[in-house]
Amino acid sequence: MRVLILGRGRVGRGLQRSLSASDSISVELAGRGWRAGAITDADVVIIAVSDDAIRLVSEAIAPHLCTRAVVLHCAGARGSDELSACQAPGAEVGVMHPLVSFPAVRATPSLRDTTFVVSGGRAAVRASRAIASACGANTVVASPGDPAYHAAAAMAANGAVGLAFASVEVLIRLGFEPRAAERAIGGLLRTVGENVQRVGLPDALTGPVARGEPSTIARHRSGLRRVHRGALPTYDAILPAIVRCARAAGLSRRRASSILDLLSR
Repeated sequence: MRVLILGRGRVGRGLQRSLSASDSISVELAGRGWRAGAITDADVVIIAVSDDAIRLVSEAIAPHLCTRAVVLHCAGARGSDELSACQAPGAEVGVMHPLVSFPAVRATPSLRDTTFVVSGGRAAVRASRAIASACGANTVVASPGDPAYHAAAAMAANGAVGLAFASVEVLIRLGFEPRAAERAIGGLLRTVGENVQRVGLPDALTGPVARGEPSTIARHRSGLRRVHRGALPTYDAILPAIVRCARAAGLSRRRASSILDLLSR
């Protein structure tokens, strides 16, 4: 399979690096200076550009596509209608959204054991599955263009970084060196992610809420007031979600209420 990735940003380079080790896929990465011949020769064209540019790129490449081509974009917040121009010459279109955090061009993560959420016609889904498999990733056929889907992904990815930022601030105020604090919290988040994958939810939840210990939560809030009062609203904001997870794991209604009552104190 000949794959052409359009976009030299974080997602495009991340996909290229992951696919470059595949024996079954030939991958080429192009930026704004893409060649018309490369479009025509590609079995699959992946548009990995900013959301607002997808439709423009789709319109630009449409005249050069062969009729058997598949065109995919990687935006979780947009549907396959962004690629409607590519359907005119007979190409099949779809969405292939890697549920992955790509932080920098030079620091792309491994895609192994991640999930690609895909949609589109049969050929588009088939091509997406082949690409995901070559990256060592799983696939789920769903509707990645739904705003609620993208919100769920953003809550997990961006929310985790926001929580890590607040946690690192607290550790630094307790005497940790910044990089040591980042490594410590990063390692903790890695184990949390592994637990979610391995044992699932709500079983991955640990800690004082899962154990039903309001006294420990009260001490947490007191400690944050003393060390870093600015982190307390973050702690309080996430507490109801933790309690809902704990309730799903079997925490009694009485203990859950005693924990949530602390938010009014």
